[in-house]
Amino acid sequence: MRKYEALIVLNMKGAATLEELTAAMKGQLEAAGAKVTEVTNVGRREFAYESGHMTHGQYMLFAFEAEPTVIRTVREALAIDERVHYQYYRAK
Repeated sequence: MRKYEALIVLNMKGAATLEELTAAMKGQLEAAGAKVTEVTNVGRREFAYESGHMTHGQYMLFAFEAEPTVIRTVREALAIDERVHYQYYRAK
């Protein structure tokens, strides 16, 4: 298993709280086979320009261990999730 980081920008325009969204994202990672080791709230940040009718987003950093194939599975699952505005993955 390799170590990865995922930066996920959450769309906070819904009725869900930050804790609920964080738990849902962690659940998605674990359901795909990742072992989440750390979750960091980076904070609410304003975008440089409007993106998808949004001017800001909640940035969350997830550190996890997983097989390389897990990244593709998670990326595809979160790509269709309306609560996720942006996602970025990198190997540590």
